[in-house]
Amino acid sequence: MKIVSVGTMRALERAAVNSGVSEYRLMRRAGIGAAAALERFAKGRFRRVVFFCGSGNNAGDAVVAAGSLGLPHVLLPFRPLEELRGAAADAVREFGSRLDVRTDIDAFDFEPGDLAADALLGTGFSGSSVRAPLDRGLALLGRAGGRVVAFDLPSGLDADSGEAVPGTVKARLTLAFGAPKQGMFRREGPELCGRIEVIPIGLDLNGAERALDYDFYTRSDAADALKRPPLTAHKNTRGRVLVLCGSADYPGAAVLASSAALRFAGLVRSVMAESGLSFRLPAALIRRCLPPGPGGSLPPDALKRCADFASVSDALCAGCGWGSAPSPELLKEVLAFPGPVVLDADGLNLLARHPELWSFRSDAVLTPHPGEAARLAAAFGVDGALPRERFAAALAEKLGATVVLKGFHTCVAAPGRPVSVNSSGGPELAVAGSGDVLAGIITGLLAGGDAPFVGARLGVFLHGLAGDEGGFSLIADELPLLAAKCRDHLW
Repeated sequence: MKIVSVGTMRALERAAVNSGVSEYRLMRRAGIGAAAALERFAKGRFRRVVFFCGSGNNAGDAVVAAGSLGLPHVLLPFRPLEELRGAAADAVREFGSRLDVRTDIDAFDFEPGDLAADALLGTGFSGSSVRAPLDRGLALLGRAGGRVVAFDLPSGLDADSGEAVPGTVKARLTLAFGAPKQGMFRREGPELCGRIEVIPIGLDLNGAERALDYDFYTRSDAADALKRPPLTAHKNTRGRVLVLCGSADYPGAAVLASSAALRFAGLVRSVMAESGLSFRLPAALIRRCLPPGPGGSLPPDALKRCADFASVSDALCAGCGWGSAPSPELLKEVLAFPGPVVLDADGLNLLARHPELWSFRSDAVLTPHPGEAARLAAAFGVDGALPRERFAAALAEKLGATVVLKGFHTCVAAPGRPVSVNSSGGPELAVAGSGDVLAGIITGLLAGGDAPFVGARLGVFLHGLAGDEGGFSLIADELPLLAAKCRDHLW
């Protein structure tokens, strides 16, 4: 999805109205979508939503959302609702009787279990300060302890520049109506917006001018990319994965990558180094254990020894948990695999030490975290000081492959494509083994026929969505099933 400027967003809304869609219909879609997003976000953690309502269309969005919400709510209007005009007044006429309005704002205080919805200011805000009476709302929101969902933009943030006035709201989730705004990704925007979810309102973005030279990958993009297997599918047509991961010291990496691949492919074979450590394997996994090479790593000729596995596999997942002592010959065999290859973790570090082995494969997906990416950049002569999105693009261009630069707002880049910035996931995914699961998910999608850039973006989104579902108690073992359930819900 394109990231747009305020001017472009207004032009898109005018075009919708000129085509016969009323302004109130757009507002109604935004408010109802926001109510559904609030309920998903609250899901047992919050018992009541407190709406901070300003003026103009943002106030109308809040009125529709509060009137549509399945949770208890309180509406705090910082301007009288009867002063609202246009579409916002239409919202009051339809939903006003359902609202629990509190006009004595000075007497209000948060209660345990409250979630604040910030609808004080919209995308039209600019300047160096927030005027009365909305400044009171900003101060009160500051007492919400970070339990804030912002409507369209955190109040006090400039939607174009990303500059923020003192006291700007810091949201855990921002609901972007229609399309994400460029200020969310500039200056203070990323830190203040938290996770971003786009609420579709029926705008035609095809002819929209892109404000930033990268895209934002959203739930609707993932739903469009998903392919449901035909009724005649069987295990061999749903993709066959070969996992070449783990070592004597880190067998869990192979288990996690294999478990994830099993959720997204029809058949998974795994080649592992023998290990004295005990671990549990999925019963559906076909595995072969080999005597370890130096340092407990997989032997250099592991793929050659398992040529029967390789010959009947559509995609290869390699590098997770290889340890620090794998042979360059092992990487050479991996890069000679005839199908798509997903290279992760220690495989990337080995490549950084031996860049001469790289074969510039367009069907490869490399999944570095920032440290691994920095080592690759040094090895291949890429400027590591570039801004994150441009850095991912430069690394992908240099390698001629798809690069997944992991982290908050993971970037997926491929030569000749706009960089894709992921909308799902957050610090919940910063746990041991999370990257092994992501590598397995992407490999399963590639084995099923997705092109590398398409499968990488989809895999990153589903992995992030699984993190959102799992929360901070999540461990990596739970991610494969959660990601598969997220995919099934999108279907």
